[in-house]
Amino acid sequence: MAISKPQGGGERMLGVPAVADRVAQTVVARHLMLRVEQIFHPDSFGYRPGRSALDAVEKCRKRCWKRDWVVEFDIAKFFDSVPWDLLVKAVEAHTDAVWVNLYVRRWLAAPLQMPDGSLLERERGTPQGNAT
Repeated sequence: MAISKPQGGGERMLGVPAVADRVAQTVVARHLMLRVEQIFHPDSFGYRPGRSALDAVEKCRKRCWKRDWVVEFDIAKFFDSVPWDLLVKAVEAHTDAVWVNLYVRRWLAAPLQMPDGSLLERERGTPQGNAT
């Protein structure tokens, strides 16, 4: 499924997993979260349990009173260009569970089904989000 990017920046493809994959992704995410949560930087807010975009905004507001500069960046097309081998290495570094590594490899290599029913094979990148 494609959605328009804000400010006319083209389209972003969203992955919409099957229910079975969504359940398995939740199990894998919980497994990995138990192992990596403690190593994240305290100022990391994205996709973290108990943290939100509003928490990040609050932290930014507090820091605005302490500093007179701001650094902002966005890595264009980051999720479209993630090298699979590096992602798999990162997962393997944090778990020796064969089933987790198997699922991650399977999800990375799964083709995207386009709206017209055709399949788009991929060699890098990760599908983003979901339609629900």
